[in-house]
Amino acid sequence: MKAGVAGTLVVAITAILVLMFSPREPGSRAVGLFGGVYFEGADRADGSWSLGFGLMNWPAWIVVWLVVSGLAFVGDLVSARARRPRRRLAGRGPDSSRSPDQ
Repeated sequence: MKAGVAGTLVVAITAILVLMFSPREPGSRAVGLFGGVYFEGADRADGSWSLGFGLMNWPAWIVVWLVVSGLAFVGDLVSARARRPRRRLAGRGPDSSRSPDQ
Protein backbone atom coordinates (compact mmCIF):
# COMPACT_ATOMS: atom_id res chain seq x y z
CA MET A 1 0.00 0.00 0.00
CA LYS A 2 2.87 2.37 0.79
CA ALA A 3 4.41 1.73 -2.62
CA GLY A 4 1.08 2.44 -4.30
CA VAL A 5 0.66 5.77 -2.53
CA ALA A 6 4.28 6.79 -3.09
CA GLY A 7 4.13 5.76 -6.74
CA THR A 8 0.88 7.66 -7.26
CA LEU A 9 2.43 10.79 -5.76
CA VAL A 10 5.44 10.46 -8.04
CA VAL A 11 3.17 10.08 -11.07
CA ALA A 12 1.08 13.10 -10.01
CA ILE A 13 4.09 15.34 -9.40
CA THR A 14 5.58 14.31 -12.73
CA ALA A 15 2.30 15.06 -14.51
CA ILE A 16 2.09 18.52 -12.90
CA LEU A 17 5.71 19.29 -13.85
CA VAL A 18 5.06 18.22 -17.45
CA LEU A 19 1.98 20.44 -17.55
CA MET A 20 3.92 23.30 -16.01
CA PHE A 21 6.53 23.29 -18.75
CA SER A 22 4.31 22.39 -21.69
CA PRO A 23 3.73 25.20 -24.18
CA ARG A 24 0.25 26.73 -24.21
CA GLU A 25 -1.46 30.09 -24.29
CA PRO A 26 -1.33 32.30 -21.17
CA GLY A 27 -4.46 32.11 -19.05
CA SER A 28 -5.44 28.64 -20.21
CA ARG A 29 -5.82 25.60 -17.99
CA ALA A 30 -3.81 22.49 -18.87
CA VAL A 31 -5.27 19.15 -17.78
CA GLY A 32 -3.28 15.92 -17.56
CA LEU A 33 -3.18 12.42 -16.11
CA PHE A 34 -6.55 11.47 -17.59
CA GLY A 35 -8.15 14.60 -16.13
CA GLY A 36 -6.67 14.00 -12.68
CA VAL A 37 -4.48 17.12 -12.37
CA TYR A 38 -4.53 20.65 -13.73
CA PHE A 39 -2.16 23.58 -13.99
CA GLU A 40 -3.03 27.12 -14.95
CA GLY A 41 -1.08 30.32 -15.14
CA ALA A 42 -2.32 33.82 -15.88
CA ASP A 43 -0.87 37.31 -16.06
CA ARG A 44 -2.24 39.82 -13.58
CA ALA A 45 -2.86 43.50 -14.19
CA ASP A 46 -0.06 44.50 -11.81
CA GLY A 47 2.52 42.53 -13.84
CA SER A 48 2.73 39.48 -11.59
CA TRP A 49 1.63 35.94 -12.37
CA SER A 50 -1.09 33.86 -10.87
CA LEU A 51 -0.31 30.14 -10.80
CA GLY A 52 -2.58 27.36 -9.72
CA PHE A 53 -2.48 23.58 -9.76
CA GLY A 54 -4.47 20.85 -8.13
CA LEU A 55 -6.37 17.60 -8.28
CA MET A 56 -9.55 17.10 -10.24
CA ASN A 57 -10.97 13.77 -11.32
CA TRP A 58 -11.02 11.37 -8.31
CA PRO A 59 -11.93 8.23 -10.29
CA ALA A 60 -8.77 8.77 -12.35
CA TRP A 61 -6.76 8.93 -9.12
CA ILE A 62 -8.29 5.69 -7.87
CA VAL A 63 -7.44 3.93 -11.14
CA VAL A 64 -3.84 5.22 -11.06
CA TRP A 65 -3.47 4.12 -7.43
CA LEU A 66 -4.85 0.66 -8.22
CA VAL A 67 -2.54 0.23 -11.21
CA VAL A 68 0.56 1.38 -9.33
CA SER A 69 -0.35 -0.78 -6.31
CA GLY A 70 -0.91 -3.78 -8.58
CA LEU A 71 2.46 -3.30 -10.26
CA ALA A 72 4.17 -3.01 -6.86
CA PHE A 73 2.42 -6.19 -5.68
CA VAL A 74 3.46 -8.12 -8.80
CA GLY A 75 7.03 -6.84 -8.40
CA ASP A 76 7.06 -8.04 -4.80
CA LEU A 77 5.84 -11.48 -5.84
CA VAL A 78 8.44 -11.76 -8.59
CA SER A 79 11.29 -10.73 -6.28
CA ALA A 80 10.13 -13.17 -3.59
CA ARG A 81 10.00 -15.97 -6.14
CA ALA A 82 13.49 -15.08 -7.37
CA ARG A 83 14.88 -15.21 -3.81
CA ARG A 84 13.31 -18.59 -2.99
CA PRO A 85 15.94 -20.82 -4.71
CA ARG A 86 18.76 -18.82 -3.13
CA ARG A 87 17.32 -19.39 0.35
CA ARG A 88 16.89 -23.08 -0.36
CA LEU A 89 20.52 -23.38 -1.46
CA ALA A 90 21.76 -21.35 1.51
CA GLY A 91 19.88 -23.65 3.89
CA ARG A 92 21.73 -26.75 2.70
CA GLY A 93 25.12 -25.51 3.86
CA PRO A 94 28.46 -26.77 2.61
CA ASP A 95 28.72 -30.16 0.98
CA SER A 96 29.20 -32.63 3.84
CA SER A 97 30.02 -35.63 1.63
CA ARG A 98 33.58 -34.45 1.06
CA SER A 99 36.30 -34.92 3.60
CA PRO A 100 38.24 -31.83 4.76
CA ASP A 101 41.54 -32.98 3.19
CA GLN A 102 40.13 -33.27 -0.35
